[in-house]
Amino acid sequence: MRHSPSPVLVWPALVGGLAGAAGVALSAVAAHIDSSGFVSAAAAIALAHAPVLIVLCLPGVRDVLRMPALPALLISLGLILFCGDMTARVFLDHSLFANAAPTGGSLLILGWLTIAALALPALFARRAR
Repeated sequence: MRHSPSPVLVWPALVGGLAGAAGVALSAVAAHIDSSGFVSAAAAIALAHAPVLIVLCLPGVRDVLRMPALPALLISLGLILFCGDMTARVFLDHSLFANAAPTGGSLLILGWLTIAALALPALFARRAR
């Protein structure tokens, strides 16, 4: 009998799928509507991070990263803030809030660094064998 996956391992795939779809749609908008570069930047960031969120859901990832939900959360929030701010600048003609894009970018960086930090114990555990 199969058990359903933990909710912690499902929501990053949902966000990753949405980010991938948004990245493709934003690429089309960037090519046809926006010449500022903001939407193009949002598309690139969304497309670059969507696969990471999906990978964080894979069962074997828990063997390396004990808490994959933490970097998934940081990356998800970073995507929302960064991409949301970039697109708001074009479509709403203003930022989401002061420093929304830099905050989102910082969360994305922190998410990647968290992946690296969470992988360290597994690296040392493998060397000890």
